[in-house]
Amino acid sequence: MRKFILYLTVLISLSTTAAAQKAVTGKVVDEKDGSPVVGASIRVKNGAILGTTNEQGGFSVSAPDNARALVFTYVGYDEIEVAITGNELLVNMKQASRSLNEVVVTGYATRTRRANTGSVSVVSIDDIRTQPNASFDQMLQGQAPGINVKTGSGQPGRNADVIIRGKGSINGSNAPLYILDGVEIRAGDFSTMNQNDFESVTILKDAASTAIYGSRGANGVIVITTKKGRAGRMRLSYDGQIGTARLPENQLKLMNTQEKLDFEMNIAGNPWGWSAADVEELSKVNTNWNDHVFRNAGMQSHQISASGGSDKTTFYTSLGYYDEEGITIGTGIKKYNGRINIAHTDNNLKIGANMAGGWSSYTGTFEGDQSIGSPLNTVIWALPYERPYNADGSYGESVQFPFWINPAEDLIENPNRSWQLKGSGNIYLEYKLPWVKNLTYRINAGGDYSQLEGFSIIKNGTQSARQNEAFGQDFRRNGEIARSLDRRFRYTITNSLNYKTDLDQDGDHNLSVSLFTEFVKNTSRSFNYTAYGLLLPFENEAGLVPGTVDNGFIPVVGGGFPENNALMSYFGSVDYAYKGRYFLTLTGRTDGSSKLSPENRWTQYGSVGASWIVSDEDFFKFNAMNFLKLKASYGSVGNQNGIGDFPYLQQYGRGSYGGRGSLSVNRLGNNLLTWEIRSTLNIGADMEFFQSRVRASVEWYNSLTKGLYFSPFVPSTSGGNGTLLSNNGSMQNRGIEASIGVKIINKRNFKWSIDANYAYNKNTIKSLPDGQDFQLYKSFQALQVGKPFNSFYLVRYAGVNPANGNSQYYKADGKTITEQYDANDLVVLGTSDAPHNAGLTTTVSYKGIEFSAFGVLSAGNYIYNNARLNVEYNGYTTSGFARSGLTAWTTPGQITNFPRISETTESNTTRFLEKGDFFRLRNVQLAYTLPAEVVSRLKIQGFRIFVQGQNLYTKFKFQGWDPEVSSVNDADPNSNASVSGAQYPSLKRVTVGVNLTL
Repeated sequence: MRKFILYLTVLISLSTTAAAQKAVTGKVVDEKDGSPVVGASIRVKNGAILGTTNEQGGFSVSAPDNARALVFTYVGYDEIEVAITGNELLVNMKQASRSLNEVVVTGYATRTRRANTGSVSVVSIDDIRTQPNASFDQMLQGQAPGINVKTGSGQPGRNADVIIRGKGSINGSNAPLYILDGVEIRAGDFSTMNQNDFESVTILKDAASTAIYGSRGANGVIVITTKKGRAGRMRLSYDGQIGTARLPENQLKLMNTQEKLDFEMNIAGNPWGWSAADVEELSKVNTNWNDHVFRNAGMQSHQISASGGSDKTTFYTSLGYYDEEGITIGTGIKKYNGRINIAHTDNNLKIGANMAGGWSSYTGTFEGDQSIGSPLNTVIWALPYERPYNADGSYGESVQFPFWINPAEDLIENPNRSWQLKGSGNIYLEYKLPWVKNLTYRINAGGDYSQLEGFSIIKNGTQSARQNEAFGQDFRRNGEIARSLDRRFRYTITNSLNYKTDLDQDGDHNLSVSLFTEFVKNTSRSFNYTAYGLLLPFENEAGLVPGTVDNGFIPVVGGGFPENNALMSYFGSVDYAYKGRYFLTLTGRTDGSSKLSPENRWTQYGSVGASWIVSDEDFFKFNAMNFLKLKASYGSVGNQNGIGDFPYLQQYGRGSYGGRGSLSVNRLGNNLLTWEIRSTLNIGADMEFFQSRVRASVEWYNSLTKGLYFSPFVPSTSGGNGTLLSNNGSMQNRGIEASIGVKIINKRNFKWSIDANYAYNKNTIKSLPDGQDFQLYKSFQALQVGKPFNSFYLVRYAGVNPANGNSQYYKADGKTITEQYDANDLVVLGTSDAPHNAGLTTTVSYKGIEFSAFGVLSAGNYIYNNARLNVEYNGYTTSGFARSGLTAWTTPGQITNFPRISETTESNTTRFLEKGDFFRLRNVQLAYTLPAEVVSRLKIQGFRIFVQGQNLYTKFKFQGWDPEVSSVNDADPNSNASVSGAQYPSLKRVTVGVNLTL
């Protein structure tokens, strides 16, 4: 009987509970244009999610009978609480103010832009994710002030040169730190990643933002988070596009056949000794070598993704494929990507994992060098009166051989290939400790693995193989194979405690304290070899014959030097807010690095930042300005990147002496070596006008790097290679950044907005080792106190004497003109790093049609045009030659800027120094999105089609393919970005794409 009564009681209770529900229906729309808000979450206050809105913004949920209001939330909109006044509700949601409520992701924490005290820029990833680039960092150009991006190379898969607020190191790295879901990645890994998986991109620029990263944050930090699932109906999406690219016009004009023969016979003194019959026969051929080295190149990309989940568990997963042909024949990239992100929340516990993998196949060619074997050099040195192919289809050979090889043959027959395998991910656990209110523990553990295999071949019988023999390298005459393998793994473990509380009952004083420990371990191993004697009919190692002392085909094995270093860190931050208008942030960090000697292994960094929302004060009465925030910060960060492993130890290498193996000193150790320290003062203001129709910000900064990594010369008696890495000198970067966004028209069906940003950075070397004011630095360049880094060191060219055709030069005083080149007249001139950079975007939309155009501007830098030198050099008149050579001086009184051909050309002059200013129309897009009512009838969630063009117009004066000269140099990775040669042109591309969501 007692059991019966118990069962009856439970049944009645359940019946009562089931009955104590009420149905609530309605529609959720955008407050401004009345468009439906799809996927908005509906819940009872402090309760579980009851449901989400459908494609029309409608909903139907069952709420508890005693519920008086429902809460509606959706990304990009302010949360709204609506009273249940009837069974049918119309909910108007307001878009969140971008400048106030935009979330700033620092990698360790998140803050609203309102509460943030540092200098950050949030990139609108939705505006750029459809740009068809194999390396994501190229898309960041012009997107935010203070980040200087040189896309440089047009070679598929090449990463960009990214500098934040100027270069702060000479021999160390100047690249920013990239963080993906809390784990460090390398810029070179973007070619195996899918940018469509990225959710947010935040650029941290000042010390208040980067000090939390300590010795890794000196060059700025780029924080990327990936997409996460949202509760509600599953969304299945397809994103795809196809397109074609073509070669831009080369502004370094070369002679055609008739011009070249006229030049040779009338100006250059007939260097080949052609007879009249030879000239007549050669004039029948007029080869445009670009037609045989470059091509119109196709590309395609496809991705499918799915996301969704419940109120407790959400997921996001994707598969991607990208295939891009290079505009240089034989080059291109294919990559495959996969990702799965999953998160689960249950009471006080939240766990999740973000996992991704990728594989890419890449075929490339050398660029950025001056090699006579680089096809991108020989294509402009080729003679126009010679053919790339003979009548029988074999490859043509030039009278210039062996100083010239057929670029078409080399690209087709002797490819350079690489394959990269990439895996990255993290798992995390977050637990709200129930016995201490507002205290949360979190652990994040992640890894980043990359494996790069390289393969190159010089086939037996090709001109490249015979070129080696011609230059006395007999062991290379029958071809060769080179292969390399590089494996890298980095893992990061971060533990944190975060405590948030209100210090008073009114909630005016808010405090957040976070403490962290972090351990980062880097390991790598590699090997490479080059083998000779490719005599058998196989295009891999099977084609090699055994190497012996007699035949000389002895393989050369290198590499095998492992990387093994670690960083241990303890750090914390304190955030204090008073009345939601006064904010203070304190950060402190201590790092210990195995790279440095035990006595200099640990160091400390810190920062302080403060901001004030002036517009919240009662005295603020400016009707036109609805928001004003002032902020300031100061702090320091360090740099240990780019110095290799354990530079405090002496490094030995293989050598020989008397026919026997021996050790040689490759690097002298320095146990006094410590960190580069970069300290930054930042002052700024954020403003909004006319009810946020106009948004603007301006910032000024001053940073100083002390203890620069520098390698002064040491006597050869000490052993080693003549240099010793040490901390010497200092460098300053000062600048101003500004951005503005204007909603010119903001009607329901018609919108027009303009967004612009500008940055100016002035770099100055403040001191050099041992108080010296001047140091020679690489080819064409020098370091001088008071001048910018990467300044050119040249004699100023003054033109041509019309009386005798001699070159004229300025003496060191800049006034006196002489015809004698004198190294004593070398002076330090402008820099290769552009001090002025800007971006401009305009977007116009009418109903479902949207047009956007995005352009970038760079100015104030110079380029040493070595490619031009090679086709204007008086000793190279037997090769392809610049059309300007037709104006070479020949007659007394002739006014020209091209000296007589018989004069020896001096290279270290400003004759070949050119301005690098340019404006580029980076991207233009026209898109159409189906209206909600049509989408609803088709039973889908969204459809968008677009056509876009990249690099359709570029304005510049540099005589070459493109003014964005990259620092990419396959022969010398430490070469300067400004010396142009073997340039892979940036391409012009048009694509068509669709975005479909089911």
